[in-house]
Amino acid sequence: MKQNSSKKISRARWFPKWVFVVLLVLSIATVALRLKIVNTVYEINQTEKIIANSKHEKERASIKVAGLRSPRRLEILSKTQFKLSQPDAKQVVYLK
Repeated sequence: MKQNSSKKISRARWFPKWVFVVLLVLSIATVALRLKIVNTVYEINQTEKIIANSKHEKERASIKVAGLRSPRRLEILSKTQFKLSQPDAKQVVYLK
């Protein structure tokens, strides 16, 4: 009877070799997926930074354009650089 019980104990403690292979493959797959997730999150963060920088540059450019188009600046340029002045009453032409 002792031989029968010792065989059962040794068989109960033994795992098939394929279980270790499956666990190893699952572990490697989990690590690979986690690395892919981390890389994707990093790329998303980098893209968000680029978008934020582009928005700031667009805002700065629109402010610069508004400054360049301002009537006060254009008036100063017309007087200093182009030597223009306000038109006389005779110079104004009204169109119908």
